[in-house]
Amino acid sequence: MIIRFDNLTNGEYLLKAEITAQRDGEFSLFGNHRHFLYHSQKISKGEKINGEFAVAIKNADFQKQDNYRDTAFELVCQGDVLLTAALEKKDFPTLYTLGDSTVCNQTHFGSGPLFRCGGWGQALSMFSATQYAVSNHAEQGTHTLDCLNCHVVPVLEQIKRGDLVLCQFGHNDQKNACLDPMGGYYRNLVRLGEAVKEKGADFIICTPINRLIYIDGKINNYLDPWCEGAKKAADALSVKCIDLHTFTTRMYISMGDEAEKLFYHSPVLDRTHPNDFGAIQIARFVSSNLQRR
Repeated sequence: MIIRFDNLTNGEYLLKAEITAQRDGEFSLFGNHRHFLYHSQKISKGEKINGEFAVAIKNADFQKQDNYRDTAFELVCQGDVLLTAALEKKDFPTLYTLGDSTVCNQTHFGSGPLFRCGGWGQALSMFSATQYAVSNHAEQGTHTLDCLNCHVVPVLEQIKRGDLVLCQFGHNDQKNACLDPMGGYYRNLVRLGEAVKEKGADFIICTPINRLIYIDGKINNYLDPWCEGAKKAADALSVKCIDLHTFTTRMYISMGDEAEKLFYHSPVLDRTHPNDFGAIQIARFVSSNLQRR
């Protein structure tokens, strides 16, 4: 089931949705760019679930994907349910995300949550409700220099006092000699933070999530230097750092072989990119840290 609202202007909106079950089962509800609102939510026949969410209609500039200028909002509901929805313009603080493919909007619906990528940025709406309207400006294959030259530009044009920017890089900086942990990578994070703070908004750095790669029976630590660079940049800016590398590493260790269920299942298991389930776990942790600010 799809509901679409057209001819919208740039800004934030209040979404009110009512879901009514036709039979026992579960449903998922996605907003623009496959932002998760409800995911695999159990529901009983005749049950009604009412939800309210702050949503963002924002413009974004990307290097590899088509730029988008949001003028509509689309709801996609999966499951044997009835959906009604209303959308009204309302001011909310916006939570902007900047990052790589582990953060970005993975828009392919695929054959099920195990078999499609999920960026943790697109799962934040599940936990922010009406606290923030989420606008995800992350993109596949990007690093901190891409972000400075491109992705942060529309964010700085639209950002307002009271907004928040979350930033996670490292996976692709790692592949570029000029983006070494205590050099280009560190300096770019500081420049990003300074630009955001100059606009009166808050800035938070996240260390990069870990990969599920084992070396001699232990999970690899290839990204450790970039984690230290991220923490050093946060200290220099006097901003919060959310340590996703430590969180994901500990989660994978605690889950053992079950950790593979958090990663994108293609013909060969992808050990870098979360699937929907992995994205939800990371977004839940990020959101819990935002509550403790």
